[in-house]
Amino acid sequence: MRGVVFVPLLGIGCVTTSVARLSPVKYAARPAQTSIAVYSSQQPTCDYTEIAIVKARRETWMVSHDAALDALRSKARKLGGDAVVRLTFDDSDAITGTVIRFNRDDCRE
Repeated sequence: MRGVVFVPLLGIGCVTTSVARLSPVKYAARPAQTSIAVYSSQQPTCDYTEIAIVKARRETWMVSHDAALDALRSKARKLGGDAVVRLTFDDSDAITGTVIRFNRDDCRE
């Protein structure tokens, strides 16, 4: 008898993101290896421009919060951001933050 392979967990790894743009300016995406800093209560000291509010939502409890945070960082890179500020977690398994772009290049370090 041949074994049947079941794939009951197709939804594993699913994180959806949504974006509400705050800036009319569209920035070039940052390279994939660019580090994206995350600030929850402490704010950066350098001046910055807010680009968008981004929400990353876990589609299943089997997806880690780290995966949702990685999706948030990835979306920030695609929007040309340098960091995410005002990070919050809500009861619907979502992480929300504001993507920012520093006004000076030396602030990204």
